[in-house]
Amino acid sequence: MKKIMLSIVLLSSIYLSAQTVIIDEKIEESNYPISFEYLPNTEKFVMYRGERIKMTASYLATNALAYDANGKRETLFENQELYSCSYSITEKSFMAYNFEKSIWTPYYKIFVDNKPIEINPDTRENMNFSFFTIYSDGISHSKSNLASNNIDGAFNDLYVLGFSNQKNKGKIDLKKDDIFLEVLELKTGSRKRFPIEKPDLTLLEGESFAKTNMKVTFRCKLNGNENFDLITKSISKDFKIVILYKTTYNFEGKKIKTIPFTLKLNDKFFVTSGNDGGPAVYEQTSVDLDNLSINNYLEDRKNGDLYVYGIFSDEFPKKIGDRIHPNGFYVFKFDKEGNKVWESINKIDGKDFFEKIRSDAALKVSLAEYNKNLVFQVCVNSFTEFTNAAVVDKSNGAILKSSFLEYNNNASHEKLRTFISFTYDFVGDLRKKSFSQNSFAAIILNENLFKYLKSIPEGNTRLHFTTKFTDQGIWLVETDNKNYYKVLLFKD
Repeated sequence: MKKIMLSIVLLSSIYLSAQTVIIDEKIEESNYPISFEYLPNTEKFVMYRGERIKMTASYLATNALAYDANGKRETLFENQELYSCSYSITEKSFMAYNFEKSIWTPYYKIFVDNKPIEINPDTRENMNFSFFTIYSDGISHSKSNLASNNIDGAFNDLYVLGFSNQKNKGKIDLKKDDIFLEVLELKTGSRKRFPIEKPDLTLLEGESFAKTNMKVTFRCKLNGNENFDLITKSISKDFKIVILYKTTYNFEGKKIKTIPFTLKLNDKFFVTSGNDGGPAVYEQTSVDLDNLSINNYLEDRKNGDLYVYGIFSDEFPKKIGDRIHPNGFYVFKFDKEGNKVWESINKIDGKDFFEKIRSDAALKVSLAEYNKNLVFQVCVNSFTEFTNAAVVDKSNGAILKSSFLEYNNNASHEKLRTFISFTYDFVGDLRKKSFSQNSFAAIILNENLFKYLKSIPEGNTRLHFTTKFTDQGIWLVETDNKNYYKVLLFKD
């Protein structure tokens, strides 16, 4: 009997050590959990809390706390009233809407060393910020072309950056317009304007490239306080060669270098997907993607290695944006000079599911760092619902683990503004528990996380879960949206 009890204790201790409880708190109306983000440089999990704005479904953040992997807490700010907070790529400055000034016209505050700097509409007049991507979880996420006033992703600790054309207007046509870099200095409030050398359009469009109804365009990513990259992409006419051009500029618009990253497929075809590599253009009955959505990339913050990822098809597409027939995914690793290190080409077994896909934008694709490796996810939530996830070895591209999971989007929960909203039912034995799309990948890849979910007793209240993959492990956020919320870190 003693041996049996000892075995139970040992098993329990192993299970408990698999996760760390970071936050376990009651929900209070005056201190409601609003949102969270992960800061990869400092390896901190940030929780924003606050209270509801009267007569609306929105919240003002009154405080923010950062937690490390052991649960150690640090106060980032308190006694504030901030709307829609977001950190810069340096993680040393953050922005928020100045809700007191106007609901309709964006007024911003940028906090550097906890000192607010106001960015008003007249200060940023005719600056287009939509070309700067939002950096989150190691990936640059493209904004809509309509987000020309959104400075998220367009600021660091020194400047706010945007673009204008030769007429001092924010509307940019890469082919027809001259392009100017607009630089607003935070410290002085002064604004300068520099012409930039445009990308070589002969490398991007013409008879030898894939057909498209969309205009050729670009996106940018800030490299901290040093410089920024301008990204363009070309797709060959046969959809077998894609070149990602990364051109680096300084903050006076001077081109420093251009590095091409060349991807090739022999018997398959590159196709676009909802990977946030390019902007989504919303029409009345469809969502259109351009050539930038042929792939996206994750950049290693320490050594500059690039992991370019996307979807391939076994059927030739007639043009960019044509109905895709997805067949699998790829990850190409390059060093910072553009030399290919390895390629990982992988078929996804899900023919019955893939045949139901109507739109490339409906195929949500992502890559994230996970326990010193990578996790690739493809999710669909249109006509069919599934998540396919795979752990990719960073050193050689081998697939260490993969799995496929179907879920039910007919039972979508918490569609109104709550802490965790738009969750879906797991097709299995996790009753009264609903999950965000990215949570399903965590369920099928991490056994300890799945065991934890099964260990939670089924009650009368539905529980909601979402996750973040990081190099430290999986951060699981759990709540009933009414009484409590928890954050746990699964390190293994």
